[in-house]
Amino acid sequence: MDAIKTMKIRGAPAIGVAGAMGIALSAKSSRAKTKEQLLKDIQKDVQELRSARPTAINLSWGIDKMLEFIKTKLPEDLSSKDFKASLVDFAKTLADMDVRANMELSEIGQSLIPKRASVLTHCKWSLDNPRSSRARVR
Repeated sequence: MDAIKTMKIRGAPAIGVAGAMGIALSAKSSRAKTKEQLLKDIQKDVQELRSARPTAINLSWGIDKMLEFIKTKLPEDLSSKDFKASLVDFAKTLADMDVRANMELSEIGQSLIPKRASVLTHCKWSLDNPRSSRARVR
């Protein structure tokens, strides 16, 4: 949570995956035997994670994907410890999917930008942020 709040984890994809892994970590400490109890057990952590960076759309995306997975893919009876590993595996799958999507977007973008062009990027939520990046396409 601290790494998200203090921006040690930066970049939308990384923040989304951190949110997903945060849910997996929260579930790992749960002793729930049912899906309903698991959702109750992790509710506080869900709210804390969401409030860590309220404007980070990908953070909510990662959290929501994990909650959807819990609600639709886990069995009602969680007496098996295997469900905790499946949450970590799903968070890793989200990370892999996000990397692939971003690579594809980068390849498309690269084809549209002339060589040696300057590109200024910014986040609409942090226009005054001195950390806004300026990248040079080579």
